[in-house]
Amino acid sequence: MAALLKKRALAEYNKSFQDGPSSKKLHLAKKPLIGSSAAAFVGLLEKCKSSEEALQLLLRISDCLQFQESDVEEAIKKLSEHFQSEGESVVRVKILWLFCDIGLECPGANLNNLIDETIHLIKNETSHKVIAQGIATLLKLGTKLNDDKILMMRLVNVAKDNLKDTSHSVKCRCLQLISELYPIYPESDRTQDMRTEADVIVKLLGDYSNAEDARVRCEAFQSLLTLHERGQTLNVSLYEHVCESLSDDYEIVREVALKLLWLLGNKYPENIITLPDGETTMRLVDDAFVRICSAVNDLCMQVRALACSLLGTTRNVSDRFLLQTLDKQLMSNMKKKRTAHERGAELVRSGAWASGRRWADDAPGQLVPQDSVQLLPGGAAGAFVHGLEDEFMEVRTAAVEAVCQLSQESALFATTSLDFLVDMFNDEIEDVRVRAINSLTNMAHHIILREDQLEIILGALEDFSMDVREGLHRMLGSCTVASKTCLEMCIDKILENLKRYPQDKRSTFRCVQRMGSAHAALVLPLATRLLAVHPFFDMPEPDVEDPAYMCILILVLNAAQHCTTMLPLFEEHTIKHYTYLRDTMPHLVPHLPIGESQLSRTERSELLDDSAVRRFFDTVLQHIDNTALSANVRLNMLRSAEEQLNKLSEMEPMCAGAAIFTALFARCVLALHDALLAAGGPPPHALAQLTTDCLRLQHQFSGVSEQESACVGQVALRVAAARLCAPEAAAGVPSCSTTATGTAPSATLAAMSAAAALTHQAELLDRLLASAGVEPDAFTIAVFQQLSASGEHKPAALARALLPRLHAAPLPIIPKPNLKIRMCTASIVEPASDNDTVVRFSAGLIAGVALEAEVVRVRDPSALRVRVAYPDRRVHALVPPTDHLRTLDHLDNNDDGTQNVRLLTKVLISHGVWTEPCGVDISICLAVEEASSREPAALVELCRPVRVTVAPKPIKRGI
Repeated sequence: MAALLKKRALAEYNKSFQDGPSSKKLHLAKKPLIGSSAAAFVGLLEKCKSSEEALQLLLRISDCLQFQESDVEEAIKKLSEHFQSEGESVVRVKILWLFCDIGLECPGANLNNLIDETIHLIKNETSHKVIAQGIATLLKLGTKLNDDKILMMRLVNVAKDNLKDTSHSVKCRCLQLISELYPIYPESDRTQDMRTEADVIVKLLGDYSNAEDARVRCEAFQSLLTLHERGQTLNVSLYEHVCESLSDDYEIVREVALKLLWLLGNKYPENIITLPDGETTMRLVDDAFVRICSAVNDLCMQVRALACSLLGTTRNVSDRFLLQTLDKQLMSNMKKKRTAHERGAELVRSGAWASGRRWADDAPGQLVPQDSVQLLPGGAAGAFVHGLEDEFMEVRTAAVEAVCQLSQESALFATTSLDFLVDMFNDEIEDVRVRAINSLTNMAHHIILREDQLEIILGALEDFSMDVREGLHRMLGSCTVASKTCLEMCIDKILENLKRYPQDKRSTFRCVQRMGSAHAALVLPLATRLLAVHPFFDMPEPDVEDPAYMCILILVLNAAQHCTTMLPLFEEHTIKHYTYLRDTMPHLVPHLPIGESQLSRTERSELLDDSAVRRFFDTVLQHIDNTALSANVRLNMLRSAEEQLNKLSEMEPMCAGAAIFTALFARCVLALHDALLAAGGPPPHALAQLTTDCLRLQHQFSGVSEQESACVGQVALRVAAARLCAPEAAAGVPSCSTTATGTAPSATLAAMSAAAALTHQAELLDRLLASAGVEPDAFTIAVFQQLSASGEHKPAALARALLPRLHAAPLPIIPKPNLKIRMCTASIVEPASDNDTVVRFSAGLIAGVALEAEVVRVRDPSALRVRVAYPDRRVHALVPPTDHLRTLDHLDNNDDGTQNVRLLTKVLISHGVWTEPCGVDISICLAVEEASSREPAALVELCRPVRVTVAPKPIKRGI
């Protein structure tokens, strides 16, 4: 590209101009400087009179870092010469910086030459800043050549030589280079000499953890971690030294030491160490766990949060140490306690009996050191209690996550920590409450909730935050309660809370469904009370549309699935209500052998059979592609197939995607054929609908094979050609010739846009056909030939050439049905379609309408849009914020890479004064960006719009 711009610029400067009849020619030519702008600036370095000018010039070189391959070596040579003659260290640092940028970004740069030059320049350097930058340059350049083991060892030796520097920055850079570039071989290829040399490197890095500067100590530990990540085994002998660094004065050192301590504890869990008392032994992972627990009381918030996070990922810890983290009682730092008998026996063995003959004969045998006496909890005592009660949200959040992770590994720890997690439901920060709820949900299989715990949990249901309430619904559906009283408490509180927050209806339904399935034995004694069944009197029939009664029905019916003793208790209206719910909400109500049992058995026996569906598809599409039949017969068969496929999509939800895809493809073929046969050319509304249907076929379905995408692409190419040929077809009609003769600017722009769309569609289809291995049809070949015949086509000429071929083209081939196809759909939960509330606001201002929608099988959630259509035909496409899109947790993960998301947002509506309330349509759409189009992105509707009645009122102008 740079060479092209250079030629273009030289061509502009080397033009001849002639003025008047004179035969003299004025030739203007501008000589190139060195071949490129960056190389030109390098050539000006030797003319700089001061270091400030040189620095400004180097900054301009860094901004326009573009060298031709032939100029790179010369530029490096001139930069090196200026480095040796420059006295200001800042300029020398910038030159080494440029060496790194040239090596990484400029093509044709010799990295080995740059490395040699950098080593040579910093060899006799005295400035610490310059040496540090030189080591950093060697590190970045060496990363690109890490396969050259000899070069890597050379760079490591250069770093080892510079470790003697007194500057902390140089030492840190050298340690970083050694850890990242030291060659590490696979375990099977290592010889004894390689292992010995690697141990020397590890010891060298470990020795620098005793440096005076805290930054060097931190970098030394970080280098050891980097070596371990690259595959180098660290020796367990580092453990004692790392433990000493936990009491370092600087938090940066303590943080890295904690990570290294955790690493060694998980690497060598069963190693036995001896405590300072000389008698007590302990597993290494237990001792590391105790020391990390001590860091929970650190003065620095970051260290406390890191310690809590590391506690959650420590494995194979003994139960007594885990349980001690939840107990605040004073302890002797896990030392072995001796009984009074053992202490007396030791006194007898020592012979230190008081005879009374000497003064102070009964003095204690040894003095207790002052530092060994601890009046405050130490070690693992109450570590999580301190973490959960910390003043900072970050520490409390990390502690909650750690308790959840350890609880999933140990059922005993989960039972013990339950009370502490339940107490976190009252935290002042919403994020901490949500995390505590999610943690309790994850460990639900280990715990059973008691009445006192349920009181705290159910009290949190009154929280204003919807995330907290829905999280509690998920948790209650996952947990097990201890008794019938507990279940009764849950049901009463859930129903009471449903009256306060009716928008939680869907979440509550899923909660009681799971509770009923998990507590069938406890629901049985409550069934008569819940269903208001009396042994002597006929009770009034409840309203099946009442959300509270629906919750009770869902709970009891799901429990009856596992406890058939409950079925005879159902009254006649309960069975009718079951049939109604089974039809309206089959995902919440299971099949039960009651009601219309014959129909239920038939429904249960008719499972989805792929072979039967495939036979139906083959029967419907059997003779459509038969070219021996006339076009009219095939079109009639295609219309019949479209109707049958639409009915199949309603009857069988599992194959609805494949049925709708094939039916939509058939609709496009029929609509395109009818549009081409129209009297005045293809109607604009028909072409617009065809374009939308093609976009739906291309973007709304997942699981489509490349062959099917190629068939869709060929139909889309015909639609694009029909858009281009529409003005030409209208001009051929006598009644329309008068309107077609005058070409307005808008018509010209439309024609150019249609031609660009056709070219873009042809390019996409060409690549798609090549990758799918599909032969193009006759019309596609004709379009390719027409576009390749000449580089640039005028829209009118291209339309005249394609119009007869478009009319003569045979019907497209219908792709064979693929049952793996799934369709992206959306459903708007709120506002409801039958909502009669009128949204009133002052004209010109903004009103917010709460929107809740569920979108399933969407490829890219960022492409979702909220379409707002006003009565005056104005349409707005609103982009929902990213944090308003959440993952749907009650649906399984998709196997085709798509996502299920939930949209919770506010739709902003604004308009002028209306004389009466009117409807505003709100729908969920998918934005389809076209690379060649300058128009706004096309919208593919994923659901039917919901109408909201809006009444903008005039502003009252007071005094």
